Amino acid sequence: MKIESLKEEIKNVKEPRRTGYGNIRHKLEDIIIIIGLCTVICGGEDFVDMEEFGKSRKEFLAKFLELPNGIPDSDTFRQVFEKINPPELSSCLINWVSAERGRRSVVAIDGKTIRGSADE
Repeated sequence: MKIESLKEEIKNVKEPRRTGYGNIRHKLEDIIIIIGLCTVICGGEDFVDMEEFGKSRKEFLAKFLELPNGIPDSDTFRQVFEKINPPELSSCLINWVSAERGRRSVVAIDGKTIRGSADE
């Protein structure tokens, strides 16, 4: 599954933060992908887990995410996920997985590669 295609899908999620004040420090796609999606896949349960996951894997995540101001803190995750439109996010993730299902019969999302237990 390509992270680039997920980034494209996330562009369909309306930015829930007030952008007119110039105080947005973290990209929405970084917040949703990294830390939101990857943390949950790896067994994370809350916003503190998202911050810890991001900090512990910052070097790896920087390979495919911009992270202009580093890893967001747990309060940033909470604020963004409280404001995101759930049907928009759900649709985005369904479209991403569905695109891959067209190429394979099964799409495994279990976090083995992210946790480092996959073979090279």
